[in-house]
Amino acid sequence: MTRILLSILALLLISSFPALSQSKGETWRYEGPRVGMDLSRFLLPYMGSAKRNGWEIQADIPYKGNLFPTFETGMQWFDDKHVNYHYKNNGTYARLGIDMNISKFESLKDHDFVYVGFRYGYSAFSQQTDSAVTSNYWGTLSSSLAHHPMSAQWAELVFGMKGELFPNFFFGWSVRAKFPFYVTKDNNISPYIIPGVGKTGGGRPFDFTIGVYYRFPIFRSKTIPKPIKMGGAKHPGLNNGTDQDNQGYGGSQSGSGGSRNYNGR
Repeated sequence: MTRILLSILALLLISSFPALSQSKGETWRYEGPRVGMDLSRFLLPYMGSAKRNGWEIQADIPYKGNLFPTFETGMQWFDDKHVNYHYKNNGTYARLGIDMNISKFESLKDHDFVYVGFRYGYSAFSQQTDSAVTSNYWGTLSSSLAHHPMSAQWAELVFGMKGELFPNFFFGWSVRAKFPFYVTKDNNISPYIIPGVGKTGGGRPFDFTIGVYYRFPIFRSKTIPKPIKMGGAKHPGLNNGTDQDNQGYGGSQSGSGGSRNYNGR
């Protein structure tokens, strides 16, 4: 653990050299990969009566100023024990996607942004049920469902923001709607929870994240990224939206047998 902490500290120091080397009074825009942790995963033990723990690491890198390819990975453990059953579920997951900035950077030092994004997610997990007790006319029956490896795939729509609290240190949040499209079938019991997705019952799965991040300021420039234009292309025959209305006809009109002359065609 000590070696890992020393390695992280060394990376932070090395990545800070470009910022320290700039001359006094000179302003640059620094960019680079951003790595952080989802703090909301530490709230899992306090959400519900079941034992639930996990962690998640997130990373992104800027691409052409306003696009951020993103990778996220984590683990989750779920243990729900009741009088008549004991259900266990645990596994790992990963997401790959992209975020798009929909706000405007005001200066070279402005790195705060609001974004929308998309994720593809994959989870490899297992579930088992111990001491499942059922009662009927013939009496009480106790059984167990063996450990069963499973997998799931889903898509996510994301909305969130990230803001720079201190140089290279960011805070952010996001809300997510999840759309599972594949889950391994279990003939005995459907998964109650999927790592990376959440609980499967009760309608569309939603989730939120609260993260802290560090950016490695590897790249620098003198250019402020321009906002992404969401509108369509202009008509090639028009200089502005009122050309035809303001100019009207450029020639004369005659009767039904006459001709009409226009400025353009």
